Amino acid sequence: MQHQNTIHEATAPVALYVAAVLGRRAEHRRGAADRVSAPLLGLLAGIAYDSDDACVAAHQRYFEEDFLEGYPPMAAVRALRPLLFQAVAPFLDDPDTAVAENALRAALAFAEHPDLAAHRDGLADRARRLLLLCDTRWRRWQALDALTAWGHDTTGLARPGDDDRNPYVTSSSWPRGDGDPDNPPF
Repeated sequence: MQHQNTIHEATAPVALYVAAVLGRRAEHRRGAADRVSAPLLGLLAGIAYDSDDACVAAHQRYFEEDFLEGYPPMAAVRALRPLLFQAVAPFLDDPDTAVAENALRAALAFAEHPDLAAHRDGLADRARRLLLLCDTRWRRWQALDALTAWGHDTTGLARPGDDDRNPYVTSSSWPRGDGDPDNPPF
């Protein structure tokens, strides 16, 4: 199961359904995940990443009016972030690495919501741990971006190759091309 990098009308209801399934699994398995939980958490992590603050900021550059006002499906998903965070949080300490990493990927993006600011320090510790153990570049970018956005020091956590190549980070230029919105790299 994979999210296809598009937020559409069905995304918010699907995210709610997945959150409900994860809630039941966490309740009945007392936090222990199984082979079903990892892909469900991965789906929510993909949705979280494609609706995070950096994604919205990247899109906003091309709209004169408020991007979210013109994109109700994205606004609907972003409004659900506190509830979706509650669904992934029980899996953050799961002994299965894939489950814990997928839960963390989702939680990092969901925690951008102002109501979840109190959870950021705990997530920052997990993000640092991920940076010490994980070799997946885009997961590392996400952890570094979250730590930086939340004002945490990332000195010594970056590796060669972790440089800013993420087109969703507002401070970066396009990976190719001149950054001109009329001349995108694709």
